[in-house]
Formats: sequence, C-alpha cells, structure tokens
Amino acid sequence: MKTVLYNIIICVALCMPALAVAQPKANADAAYRAGDYQKALKYYDDARKGGTAVETYYNMGNAHYRMGNYPQAMIAYMRALKQSPANGDILHNIEITTNKTIDRLPVDTDVFIVKWYKAAVFVLPIDAWAIMALVALALALICYLLYLFMDSLNIRRVAFFSSVILSMVFLLSIWCAYQQRTILLTHDKGVVISEAVEVKSSPTPKSGDAFVIHEGTAVTIADDDIKGWYSIKLSDGRQGWVASSAIELI
Repeated sequence: MKTVLYNIIICVALCMPALAVAQPKANADAAYRAGDYQKALKYYDDARKGGTAVETYYNMGNAHYRMGNYPQAMIAYMRALKQSPANGDILHNIEITTNKTIDRLPVDTDVFIVKWYKAAVFVLPIDAWAIMALVALALALICYLLYLFMDSLNIRRVAFFSSVILSMVFLLSIWCAYQQRTILLTHDKGVVISEAVEVKSSPTPKSGDAFVIHEGTAVTIADDDIKGWYSIKLSDGRQGWVASSAIELI
C-alpha cells in the first residue's frame, strides 16, 4: 500500500509542472478567442515562464499584432524565431508585421544551412540535452565495463561498439546544450522601440545624422562595446550608431 501511495505521489509531482503550464496557456487561448488580447498576453507570459517559449512567444506576437502593437509583435516573433529559426509560420508573420512598419525593411535572417543547424540544436531544451548526456555517459561506462570483464567475444564486441556510439551521443548532447546556451545568451538582433530614431555616424550625441529609422524595424547589432550605444546594421546594408535605449534586444 505504501509503495502504491509513493508511486502516486511521484506521478503527481512529475505532472505538476506540465499542469502549471497547461492552465495559463488554456486561459490565454480562451482569452485570445474571446478577443481579450490584453488578458491573453498576461496568461501567455505566465505560460512562457513555465518553459513553452517558442509557441508562447508566437502567440504573444499574434496578440500584439491583433492589438496593432506592431513593434511588440515583431519582438515576440523574433524571440520565437531565435529558438525555431526554420519555422515557416514565424517567418511568414514576421514578413506580414514588417509590412506594417514605416521602414518596411525585411528582417536579416540566417542562411539556409545555419537555420537548420540551429533548428537541430533546439530540437530539445537544454535540460533534456543534459539528461541525455548523463544517461548516455552512464550507459557507455556500463558497456565499457562489460567489454572489459565479459568472457563472451560476441558480448564484448557489441559492448565495445555500443560504448563508442553512446560516447558519441554524450559528446553530441553536450555540444548541443552548449550551442543552445550560447545562442540564447547572444543578443545580436534587436527591434526599434522608439517612434523615430536618428542613426548617428559615430557614437556621440553631437555627431551627424546618417539616416532615420522607425519603431518596429529589426536591426542587427554589430557592436555593443560602447556604453549607451549600439552599432547597428540594416538588411539594406546601411550602418550607424543609435542610443541603446531605443533598441529592444532579442
């Protein structure tokens, strides 16, 4: 009886995180269908904190778009794209949102190979890659011990090749987790959040104006070493410096 009760408690504990995420998402979807986009955004934000980032950012972008808040929609879509770079729906919505901005500059995205490489890295979350690495390492060690101590030649042969394959899985999992963390911590994209921004020729307020960009425009961050300033590059090739307060990093 105690064993059964213990197993039930374990199952409930394992299900709690999923339930904690599912309820806000269900509430958000209901609010979205009812046209209460502000409430939907609140619930989507709660769901995002529970770990469903890509889908939640995508839905947040849809809610902002419905409200006509195109800069925030662009931010949400680009944050979703960062973790799912080959997602056609996200790319399509970014294109539509871009057409709602004043500058209408296309978003500078990765080339095809890089998109699919990043998509592979984000197949699993970091925690899942870490768990896979630990399991693969443990199994690889067991197989190696079997190879060392078993008498049967066939078992030793299978154990040896299994340990090699599992070691490769371990290294691959570690690499994917590391790459995913690096991508998430790299903020090389941004969206203009000020109504209009004067892009300077150098990182000083008194320098000449190179051109003007407007809210919702996506930019690439070329340099962030100077405090209070970002060197930006647009998809049409233009470059310049803007105050960091005018850019929301992705």
